[in-house]
Amino acid sequence: MSVVGKVLLGILGVAVLAGVGLWSGIRHVAGDISSHMITAAQFKGVHDGESRDAVRDRLGEPGGLQPQDKPEPPAGTTCDYYLQKGVILEKKRTFQICYRDGKVAATKALPSAEDEAAQDKGKSTESAKP
Repeated sequence: MSVVGKVLLGILGVAVLAGVGLWSGIRHVAGDISSHMITAAQFKGVHDGESRDAVRDRLGEPGGLQPQDKPEPPAGTTCDYYLQKGVILEKKRTFQICYRDGKVAATKALPSAEDEAAQDKGKSTESAKP
C-alpha cells in the first residue's frame, strides 16, 4: 500500500471514530433528557402538601434543563422542572413543581412554544387595530 493510501486510510479511521463518538454523545444527552420527562396525567397527580421525596419517587429526578423564561417561583419555594412526554416539540410544556419546607406548595404548567406563538400573534393583531 502506498503512503497516500495509508494516510487516507488513517483519515478515514479517525473520521469513523469521531462519528461514533458524536453519535454516542447525542444518544446520551437525548436519553438523559427523556428520562426527566413526564406525562400531563402524571403532573396532574401531584398534589399540594405531598412530600418532595414522594413526588420524585413517582416521577423520577427532575432534569437539569430549565425553561429560559421561567416564572418567578412563589416566595420561599424552590422548584423542580419536568418536560412533557408524548407530544411533539412545539407542543411540549414544562411542568413546574414548587416546594416549601419539603412539601408541594404550588404547581404550574408553563405554556408550550406553540401557546406562546399564538399569544404573540394575538398581541400583534390587537396592536395593529386602529
